[in-house]
Amino acid sequence: MACFRGYFFLCVCFTLFVISGCSHSMPNTYVRKDYDASSLRKVAVFPFHNRTNTCEASKVVTSAFVAGLVEKGRSQVESQGNITGFLVSERIIVRTGLDLDSIKCMGKRLGVDAVILGEVEEFVGMDEKNRGVVPVVSINSRMVDGRTGRILWMAQHKKTGDDYVKILNFGKVRSVGELTKKVVGEMIRTMQ
Repeated sequence: MACFRGYFFLCVCFTLFVISGCSHSMPNTYVRKDYDASSLRKVAVFPFHNRTNTCEASKVVTSAFVAGLVEKGRSQVESQGNITGFLVSERIIVRTGLDLDSIKCMGKRLGVDAVILGEVEEFVGMDEKNRGVVPVVSINSRMVDGRTGRILWMAQHKKTGDDYVKILNFGKVRSVGELTKKVVGEMIRTMQ
């Protein structure tokens, strides 16, 4: 009987170990009920506001969003040069986001159906000196209708490189760039 209990306990522990390695949390999202992803022909991605101490975090996350949307291929993505040109011509200084009037003006001027804005909350693992650091990425993002200013989609997602471990360290993400691609990809998939 004691042997059976020991064997049973070992099986339960192993099962919990495997299940915990396979768990996969998805982004916290909001999708507007009347939002139709197929109606978006052109989308603009604004540079993400960087709330971290890593200088390049905004560029890495913004580029990952642009690349992910292009790869998805449902809608055209406005070039960053045109977005920068619009901001300069309108004398808009973007620190934490855009006001509603600027979004609507951009929608008309550049012909974009939606604008994606966001913030990089955490971005750990870019420093070359600390190779043993587990990367961490946390992003908040929202997509706003370019005509009405209504929020069509919002997502918040945070992951570490260890979150992708399947079993015995297989699947662990060691690069913050690769982790960013995975986090952004999971967020984009929730756009429908």
